[in-house]
Amino acid sequence: MSSPFAAPYVVPATGTLLAPPPPSKKRRPLGAFALVAGILSMVVAPAVAGFAAFRVGRGADAQIVAQGGRNLDLRVLSPVRDLVLVVEVAFWSGTVLGITALVLGIVATARNSARPMGIVAIVMAALGPFIFAALVALALAAGAGTAGGAGGSYT
Repeated sequence: MSSPFAAPYVVPATGTLLAPPPPSKKRRPLGAFALVAGILSMVVAPAVAGFAAFRVGRGADAQIVAQGGRNLDLRVLSPVRDLVLVVEVAFWSGTVLGITALVLGIVATARNSARPMGIVAIVMAALGPFIFAALVALALAAGAGTAGGAGGSYT
């Protein structure tokens, strides 16, 4: 039995003037942004660079591999300089996106804002340069191996 001096307690409906609306959960898409940057830096940039490196290897007539990297005569790359530029742009774009993924992933993990996505972004940013280098080297060697008589043409 309740005390005769206590007023009955009535719960007001939420969103009225007597009760404030429930606090909305703030979305913090930091982890998602980090994950997208990580995917772009680990998958898209190496894929673009690998495709262009394959074409560079075909256009350089296997002379890059024959010289073995010692005293490389850069005139070999003049017929495919536009593709070399594509590889370089993909490299720098992947670098910027990888650093962005790393920083945003660390911040998202520290703030507990989509922590699993932030952790995956950190791992992708760390593995991205190795995948990029391996894919470009493999594509360059494969392109040089298939050059057999391309005559300096990369078409």
